[in-house]
Amino acid sequence: MNTTSLKRLLDACFTAKHIIETMPALPKGMKPRHIHVLDSVDEVCREQGECRVGDVSGRLNITMPSITKLIQELEVMGLLEKYGDRADKRVYLLRLTDRGEEYVRKYVREFHEEWVKGLGDISDGQAEEGIKLIEKLQSAMPGIGAGDVAGAAKGCAPIRIR
Repeated sequence: MNTTSLKRLLDACFTAKHIIETMPALPKGMKPRHIHVLDSVDEVCREQGECRVGDVSGRLNITMPSITKLIQELEVMGLLEKYGDRADKRVYLLRLTDRGEEYVRKYVREFHEEWVKGLGDISDGQAEEGIKLIEKLQSAMPGIGAGDVAGAAKGCAPIRIR
């Protein structure tokens, strides 16, 4: 790759970030990162049966203090519940409230289902190639070791295409 291609790729990444930031309006007080947390809690619960705070932190590449703040905000909004694990009192588990489940359905599942209708000419293989390209771009960033990709993203989640 030459520097001109890198510049075009970075411009495309900026455009992608802008697309995410201009998604349909969320309810007052909600931010896209709140939806990402709700979606992650939902996914982990479906995959594992229960969700720990650390599961969400790891999945979204967000520090524990930052994820704790987001979880507290979602609790106040009545979208998420945090409760102690019966087997290990040191562990806190998360679950969506009915309203939280409604938000995941509306702002994630239904939105993605509608969006994907306009992307029928893009194969799953092409999407995977795009994901790998962005991951490579992130890991090759000067000054960032391959093991510190999460630090490079400053709390940004990896791209996930469903």
